Amino acid sequence: MSNSAITKTFAILIGLSMLTVSVYPAFAQDSTNSAVREIPNRPLNKNKLVQDRIEAKRENIEDKIASMREKLASKAAALHSRLQDFRDKKKAEIAERVNTNLNRINQNRTTQMQKHLDKMSEVLDRLEARVNQAKPDIKDPAAARAAIAAARLNISTASASVSAQALKDYTIVVTSEGRIGLDAKIQRDKLHSDLVAVRRIVIEARQAVANAIRIAKSGKVEIPGLRKEGTNSGRE
Repeated sequence: MSNSAITKTFAILIGLSMLTVSVYPAFAQDSTNSAVREIPNRPLNKNKLVQDRIEAKRENIEDKIASMREKLASKAAALHSRLQDFRDKKKAEIAERVNTNLNRINQNRTTQMQKHLDKMSEVLDRLEARVNQAKPDIKDPAAARAAIAAARLNISTASASVSAQALKDYTIVVTSEGRIGLDAKIQRDKLHSDLVAVRRIVIEARQAVANAIRIAKSGKVEIPGLRKEGTNSGRE
C-alpha cells in the first residue's frame, strides 16, 4: 500500500475520533438550571399513565435495538471475511476498526440523547407539580400548562427521532480494496449528518422545556422574533 493510501485511511480514523467529541457536545448550562433547582421532585400521579406508555415504548425500542445489534454483528462478520481478502492487511485492520467505531458511536450518541430527553421529562413533571399546587412563583398557571404540553410534544417527537436513529446501520459497504477509504468516508459522513439532524431536534425539545419554565416563572408569553419597543435587546 502506498504512503498516500495509508495516510488517507488513518485520516478517516482520526476524523472519526474527532466526531465522538464534536458531534454531540454537552448541553450548555444557562439560567434554566436555577429555575429547575427550585422545583421539588414531586411527580404527579396523573402522569403515571403517560410514564407507563413511555416505558412500554422504550422496552419495544430496546428489543428492536437488541435485534439490530445481532444484525450488525452478522454484517460485521461478513465485512471481516471480505477484508481478509485484502492484500494490504494494515488497511483491512484500519477499515474494520473504523466500521466498529461508526456503529458504536451511533449507539452511544443516541443513548446519551435519550438520557437528556428523560431528564427533560422529569423537569416538566416537577414543574407541572408546582403549577398544579398553585405555588406562588407560578405567575400564570394556564399559560404554564400550555407551554408544558407543547414541551412534552417536542420531547415525544425528539424521542421518536432518537429511536429511529438508534436503529440505523452504518456498516461499511466495500466496493474494492482501492476504494475502501472512500467507502468508509461515505458512511462516516452519513453518520455525522444524521446525528447532527437528530441533535437539532433534541435541542429544540430542550428549548421548549426552558420556555415552559420561563413562562411559568414570569407569566409572559412572548412571540419569537418580536422585539419590544424602547429597548435594544428586546427585553424590558
